[in-house]
Amino acid sequence: MRSLFVCALVVLTAVTTARASFFQKTTQDKVYTKAQAARGEKQYTTVCATCHDPAKVTAGKKPAPELVGDKFLSTWDGRTLGELQDQILTTMPNDGSVVLTEDQTADLVAYILQANKQPEGMAELKYGASSKDVVIKK
Repeated sequence: MRSLFVCALVVLTAVTTARASFFQKTTQDKVYTKAQAARGEKQYTTVCATCHDPAKVTAGKKPAPELVGDKFLSTWDGRTLGELQDQILTTMPNDGSVVLTEDQTADLVAYILQANKQPEGMAELKYGASSKDVVIKK
C-alpha cells in the first residue's frame, strides 16, 4: 500500500512538472512589438553599444558581455526576462551615466530579443510581474 502511494506521488509530481513546462511562456511566444524594439535599439545605440558592441569599445578597454549572439543566448537560456530586466535596470550602465526607467528597460530588452531573432508580436513587453515568468529560449 505504501509503495502504491509513493508511486502515485511520483506520477503526480511528474505530470504537474510536465504540465507547468508545457504552459511555460517563453521568448518564442512573441512577447514584444516591432515598435518597442525600435525604441530599444535607440537606447542600445546611445547607452549600451559603447561597452557591449566589441566594434565600438574604446581601444584598450575590456568589452562588456555581448548582448547578441550564441554566447548571450547560452548564458541566458532557461532564465527569465524578469531576471534580465532587473539586472539591466539595477546595474546598467555600470558607470551610472544614465538611469533607465522601467519602460526604457523593457524597450531595451525588446531590442535584445529582436537582435537575437526572437519573434515579435502584437503586445508590448512590460517591466514587472508579467515578464517575471517568461523564459528566455535559444
